[in-house]
Amino acid sequence: MAKKEFRGIFAIPPTPFKSDESLDKKGLDSILNFTVESGAHGIVTPVMASEYHVLSDDERDIISKRAIDISNERIPVVIGVTGISTNHSINLALRAEQIGADAVIAMPPHGRPPSRYEVIKFFEDLGRSLSIPVFIQNHSLAYGMDSKTIIEVMKNAPNVDYLKEETFYGGQVSTEVLENGGNACKGIMGGNSGRWMPAEFNRGQCGNMPSAHMCDVLAVIWNKLESGDLEGGRNDHKRLLPLISFENIYGLEAFKEVLVRRGVIESATVRSPGKHTMDRYDLIELDKLMSDISDLLRWHV
Repeated sequence: MAKKEFRGIFAIPPTPFKSDESLDKKGLDSILNFTVESGAHGIVTPVMASEYHVLSDDERDIISKRAIDISNERIPVVIGVTGISTNHSINLALRAEQIGADAVIAMPPHGRPPSRYEVIKFFEDLGRSLSIPVFIQNHSLAYGMDSKTIIEVMKNAPNVDYLKEETFYGGQVSTEVLENGGNACKGIMGGNSGRWMPAEFNRGQCGNMPSAHMCDVLAVIWNKLESGDLEGGRNDHKRLLPLISFENIYGLEAFKEVLVRRGVIESATVRSPGKHTMDRYDLIELDKLMSDISDLLRWHV
């Protein structure tokens, strides 16, 4: 199989649950097909927007395998392997590689705050255990690595070649890594629902990893930026920003409500703990925000 390019919109399908919070396997296939059909350049799962933290290892295996099967080598699949310990992450990563993942992505284990040494050693151990690329997920909720630490990891840890950067001042961190990491860094993607995507593109980042619910719109924006239509890409992005701002308040609940409204999944259920249900005024606002960009939607039931 030819090596795939890690560039563009690598979308994260939220994990669908039934109203009793059990895994919705039919909905899972639907959202994975939606992600591919919508023009995403890659799939990333199960990670934060997939509610990886409330999934059993068996459920993670089901989701990972279905993503690889449904993609069917059409677009790359990056499997999330953040675990509760280094050994747990390595075991998840080995299983991901065995079933055909193109890459893995991980935050360091952070049930207890790790030290800088533990973070560096985690990525060295993880990278050494694999023969496929590893994305560092640099997130403030885990261990926000500075650019020097990221560069040290990339230069010393085998296969740790890519970065998903979403800490505070992440654009500056990305530029410092791109300018000083040399060949050790093969690419950096942003997060935060694509909120800063045009600015990230201008910094030389290779893509973004947003939730999949609007990946058709984000893929078109990225394609415009890539083709040199910077004004067109920025104009579409400006129109999407109010919805992105809304999502930044509600997160998972907003992602899933959009997917229900788009006919992709049947239930917007988020698995406990930590649910925060939107009220009727939130839902009215969400409907208005979606109506305002209806002409940008490329995928329809």
